[in-house]
Amino acid sequence: MRILVNKVRCKQCLQEVVSETTHDFQKCKCGKVGVDGGKSYLRRVGELDLIEELSVWEEVDDET
Repeated sequence: MRILVNKVRCKQCLQEVVSETTHDFQKCKCGKVGVDGGKSYLRRVGELDLIEELSVWEEVDDET
């Protein structure tokens, strides 16, 4: 999997939160959810039931 955009929306405050680089931990303005990992990994923290996933990724063929 190749991550193109690492982004979530908080269902509480409706803010979209983006992690741009590895270890770029960001929280929404109400502090209920957070995102981390940039294009290296997808990490979600906080109240997971308040996270709307907006990330974009593509499947990568490992044989190339």
